[in-house]
Amino acid sequence: MNNRFFYRAVKFAVILASMAMNVGAGVPQAAFPETQFTFKVVQGTEIEHEFVLRNEGAAALRILGFRWTAPLWFDRMPAHIEPGAEVRLRVHLDTAELRGRFEGKVLVALNDPVLPEASLSVEGQVVPSVELSPQPVFFVAGSRGEHRQAVIEIINHAPEPLKIESVEHPSERFATRLETVEEGRRYRLSLILNPDGPGGKKTDMILVKTSSSTTPLLRIAANTYLREQVYTFPTAVDLGALRLEDLKENPDLLQQMAQTLMVYQSGGSDFRVKASTDLPVLDVKWERGPKGDRYQGAISLIGEKLQAGPLKGSIVIETNDPKFPRLVVPVTGVILGS
Repeated sequence: MNNRFFYRAVKFAVILASMAMNVGAGVPQAAFPETQFTFKVVQGTEIEHEFVLRNEGAAALRILGFRWTAPLWFDRMPAHIEPGAEVRLRVHLDTAELRGRFEGKVLVALNDPVLPEASLSVEGQVVPSVELSPQPVFFVAGSRGEHRQAVIEIINHAPEPLKIESVEHPSERFATRLETVEEGRRYRLSLILNPDGPGGKKTDMILVKTSSSTTPLLRIAANTYLREQVYTFPTAVDLGALRLEDLKENPDLLQQMAQTLMVYQSGGSDFRVKASTDLPVLDVKWERGPKGDRYQGAISLIGEKLQAGPLKGSIVIETNDPKFPRLVVPVTGVILGS
């Protein structure tokens, strides 16, 4: 690079810097020392936080408007902020109707040419005063004779100690056990499936009475499934809705839509089954598992026999188990015409 070009470049840079200083001398300049506020509070807590807005420019800073995420709200602010002055934007949040993760924003429109809109984030977690973890519901499944259980923790986030006064529920399908992990703060509630109780699926309600003024009663759904020694999965086959025109245009769709039906004998080693169906359009192929305790069925439709209309029938499974010699699996679906 020759010296003439170098000196011209330096001179041009000095002129640009001088122009920038002159322009900046007569404009407002907004500055937020903090643009994000995070929190973790108990549900029902009223949150209040202040964001500071400074005018570091040489002209009055004007606030042109606001947009915000409900239920956030804020106190009024002056429309003008003189050079060198600052104001506080007080943001409020009522968490009475909130639960879980909250992500909110306040957008401030300004006459700052560099920052025409400032974004202020209010984010955090709202936990109930009494929390059921990992979720407020039990799911327990097992075969007859098996001992299965699940656990829920009862966590007190309120400042006052929590006492569990009683646990009430039907007793024939399962039992419960309450243990104290930390007095007044954490408890462990276990559901123990009765291995000799009524079979099948059912949802019962567990009622936990507490000393909490805000949550005096906890309702916990108990979903239990006690499988018999011989059972199928799923318990019913739903073939869904299929268009006859689509099946004719794409015969491979029949195999793609095939479903699997499993038949198990808990603890078995020489389990045998025979299957039949009252649906002529249904093809059922069975394969015995290597351990001799199960069969896998491939359920598909026979294309040349299909006609428009509903599908409703069953698959009958005959077994060599003396207690469960016969199982019936409902089959439903519909073939739609063109």
